Amino acid sequence: SVLPSIDGNWQGANVVDIVDNYFVYNKPSSQQWAATNPLSPISPALSFSSKDGSPDDLVAIIVDRREVYLLGEMSSEAWLDVGSVPFPFQRIQGSSTQQGIAAPFSCARMGNSFAYVSKNNRGEAMIVRMNGYIPERISTHAVEQSLLNQRTDNAVAFTYQIEGHEMYVVTFPSIGDGLTWVFDLTTQSWHKWLYWNAAQAKYERHRANCGCFFQQMYLVGDYENGKIYSLENEQY
Repeated sequence: SVLPSIDGNWQGANVVDIVDNYFVYNKPSSQQWAATNPLSPISPALSFSSKDGSPDDLVAIIVDRREVYLLGEMSSEAWLDVGSVPFPFQRIQGSSTQQGIAAPFSCARMGNSFAYVSKNNRGEAMIVRMNGYIPERISTHAVEQSLLNQRTDNAVAFTYQIEGHEMYVVTFPSIGDGLTWVFDLTTQSWHKWLYWNAAQAKYERHRANCGCFFQQMYLVGDYENGKIYSLENEQY
C-alpha cells in the first residue's frame, strides 16, 4: 500500500503486528506505539500511547493471545484492548518485567508463547521464553558463553515445527563467520546449524535468515543470494 500524503500521524515503524483487527506498530527511537483504525493499514493512527512502566525506549512489539507485549531496551510490559477512548489499549497491571530485548528481530513465536535474545541493566545475551508475563531463561551456559562480549543486537530468528519438534532458530551474523543456534522446545535442548563453505573450506552460519509455512512446506530465505528453499529432514 502507498501511504497517503495527508496521513500526518505516520512516524515510521520497525515492527508491526495485528490484534482485534488493529495494526499495531512502534515509533522508532521512542517509547511510543500506535494502532490504526480497525482493518486499515493505511488510515491514520487513532492515537499514540507509550510504554510507560520504565523510561527505556520501545524496541519490539509482539501480539500473544490478544495481548500486546511491548519489549523495551531494559524492560517489558503487556497491554490489552479494553475499548477505551481515544486509545483502545491499556497496560495490564502486574505485567511489567525488568527484562528487555537485545535484538528486535530475535523475537519469534514458539509454542504458546515467544522467545527472544534478552537484555537488562545487569547484562545481555541470555535467551528467554515468555511464560505468562515472566521471561524464563532457556539458553544454557554453553550458548551464553558463545555470545559473551559479542555483538547481538542484529540477531534474527524464526520458528518452525517438524515431526512434533518446534524449533527456535536464531542467527548472530556478526559473531565470527556467523553463528546459528537452534532450541528444540520438545527436548529442551540446543544444537548448532552450520553451512559448509567449500570454496573457503570453513563452516559458517546457516543460510536461512527467515521462514514461513506455506502450502504444506516450511520455506526459508537465503540471506546471501535471495533464494527460497524448503526445509527437509532428509537434506542438509
